[in-house]
Amino acid sequence: MNEVEFNVSNAELIVMRVIWSLGEARVDEIYAQIPQNLEWSLATVKTLLGRLVKKEMLSTQKEGRKFIYKPLMAECTAINLMAEGLLEKVCATKQVNILQEMIEKSMLTAQDIELLKTTLDTKEVVAEKHCNCLEKLGACACKHEQMIA
Repeated sequence: MNEVEFNVSNAELIVMRVIWSLGEARVDEIYAQIPQNLEWSLATVKTLLGRLVKKEMLSTQKEGRKFIYKPLMAECTAINLMAEGLLEKVCATKQVNILQEMIEKSMLTAQDIELLKTTLDTKEVVAEKHCNCLEKLGACACKHEQMIA
């Protein structure tokens, strides 16, 4: 897959979730769906929408005096990019810890668990993993590959 960086803030992601759930929406429709406890103003939502348009996550279409916002990226694509980004930030030797933690914290149906089992059964096995922190970050603080004599 191409190196695509998914650089969306938590606030922008909330706006995207609203738009994904509605399919398309005007500012007032989006604002009405934002949880009240966030205490966002309409101006805040407009600012976030502007950022998402600049990031090419949303398109706009003028309808009268208002704009309709439509997603340019499917929610599943965004989720996959977030997962890739998280795995890229973690040493290869510790990625299993993230997966395990996510599974433990997720609410899973029997069907979900079967899907995970099938995925694991078909996953190509590697003989061993090596620390890749130096490749990715230029510095490694990992002690996990050093043998203690």
